[in-house]
Amino acid sequence: MYNSEVIKSEITDDYERLKHILENQVYGLAPTEIIYKIATSFIFSELTEGITQKNFAQLDAYPYAEAGILEEKLDEVFD
Repeated sequence: MYNSEVIKSEITDDYERLKHILENQVYGLAPTEIIYKIATSFIFSELTEGITQKNFAQLDAYPYAEAGILEEKLDEVFD
């Protein structure tokens, strides 16, 4: 997405393009706290300071998927 010519033409500033992608187009779940911390630390380095982590959550999705209620849980987690 970041290197897409379409997005580059619409959002020319590299930081603003990355901010838009991470805050509006990418969602992530981690099943444990340690994996969540590793993933968000990797994704949200010093290069992404000021970008919210609202679309990243610590949640084991398996039980909700198995019960057939994952969509409802994701709506709850991500508003």
